[in-house]
Amino acid sequence: MIIDPVVPAGARVLVVANRASGNAAALAAVITLRQRLSARGVQVDELALVAGQVEAMLRGAFAGASYRAVYVAGGDGTVLAVVEALAGRALPIGIIPCGTMNWTARDLGIPLDPGAAIAALLEAEVRHIDLGRVNGQPFLCACMVGFGSLLARWRERERARGNSPWVLWPRLVWRGLSLIQRYRHLRLRLLTAERRERLRARALVVTANLIDTQPGPVPSRTRLDGGKLGLYAVRDASGLELMRLGMRLMLGSWQHDDAVLATAATHAEIGVGRRRAVSVMCDGERVRLRAPLRFTLERAAVAVLVPPPTVAD
Repeated sequence: MIIDPVVPAGARVLVVANRASGNAAALAAVITLRQRLSARGVQVDELALVAGQVEAMLRGAFAGASYRAVYVAGGDGTVLAVVEALAGRALPIGIIPCGTMNWTARDLGIPLDPGAAIAALLEAEVRHIDLGRVNGQPFLCACMVGFGSLLARWRERERARGNSPWVLWPRLVWRGLSLIQRYRHLRLRLLTAERRERLRARALVVTANLIDTQPGPVPSRTRLDGGKLGLYAVRDASGLELMRLGMRLMLGSWQHDDAVLATAATHAEIGVGRRRAVSVMCDGERVRLRAPLRFTLERAAVAVLVPPPTVAD
């Protein structure tokens, strides 16, 4: 028996699919979700995103109807696009992971199998999580400065070949370490309420909430509502030091490596040499921003659907 469901019978929801995120997985997820929700008396509208028209399509969908929730069959970039289009509306988002990394879904305790995710989210609860911003540009997971744009292009090629996330993620780490050795270092100026530092770094990653130190090949965050930015810089290290860092990435002890600067802040400003503009990667999507980069965190800004404890466990 379902008590006070988030999406009751008679409600109307929107199901958004980015078919490029997971090939046929997103399409199959939409069909299954529509069937399960329709069986509960829920009205389902569908929106298949088209590359180059994502923003306009989402804004048009939200402007033209009143929904109880929105389900997203895609990856972190698709989820972020929905957050942007909602523009602060308190509409809960249910994530059906069909992308490459699915970082947000994983950290929310949503099963990575689309079918299992749908089953879990049918009994969902609403939780509010933090939203990071860099010069106003939002991110739910991370913003990468440095060689991220090169890594993004490689990731897209690998994803087009149909590799699963569990195959792609370790390859992404090692590809990143290979690229980082050839990428020119950045002269960064880091300014937070507690810290002021100049450093030479190959890359900088700023996360919405802190990355855990637990072992494992995939980084995770226990809390998405902790109100802290995580700042992680890979210093200008030698090839041997970077190889050591790669091993520690797999073991989960990388935050204690001498090649890494790891700190936390509620807000931060990053200058990048004398550059007036910088290319960054927010949740896997590339964007060019004016320097300096100003990072902030909006507390409990995004409503998401999560499995209740009995389902998640």
